[in-house]
Amino acid sequence: MTTCWYCSSEVPETSQYCPSCGHSQIDRTSSPLFGVVDSTTGIWNAKFVNALVGQEANRAVRYHRPLSVLVVELDHAEHIHKELESVQVEALLREMAERLGQAIRDTDTVGYLEMDGPPHFGIVLPETDEQGAALAADKIRRSIASHDFGTGSWKRITVSCGAATIDANYRPADEAGVMNRREYTGNLLREAYQALDFGRSAGTNRTTAGAYRR
Repeated sequence: MTTCWYCSSEVPETSQYCPSCGHSQIDRTSSPLFGVVDSTTGIWNAKFVNALVGQEANRAVRYHRPLSVLVVELDHAEHIHKELESVQVEALLREMAERLGQAIRDTDTVGYLEMDGPPHFGIVLPETDEQGAALAADKIRRSIASHDFGTGSWKRITVSCGAATIDANYRPADEAGVMNRREYTGNLLREAYQALDFGRSAGTNRTTAGAYRR
């Protein structure tokens, strides 16, 4: 067995691709997942999530379908980072990623957004209105809160969620005002982060929903 250059998982010596992350072990630049998988959690990274949000937002506006995005933040992250070793924090994030993946639908997508500051995960929810996003976020919070993570003194953790939604009835002011993919992506994620920040002032383990605004 050898070790994957990208995710450090064990790889049989005869394997061309890592069974965990899918990266090529022969040509690092030719892997189908090169640059879009987070090496810590093994799930999609911010680059992929941003591209997906833009694609889904364009589809939602064009066909008048709802779309929601969640930003999920680990509560008490500063204390967790101080009390746990780096390897324990990484194990915790991987387990969180797995738990989040189990709590969403097959049509939803979870990705890891950032490591600077409190860890954030992004979840893209196609065909989901504001009420559906709140229900999905609450299910996620319960799934995380009820799980035994077994990481030192932080066996039980909680998360807070911010949601942003493009409503099915949303209409651009005019054709010339239709925004490009980058603008949709930035605004949706910004709204979700702002909703998260607003809810944080009221405490942890909460869901706060916002609406997409131009």
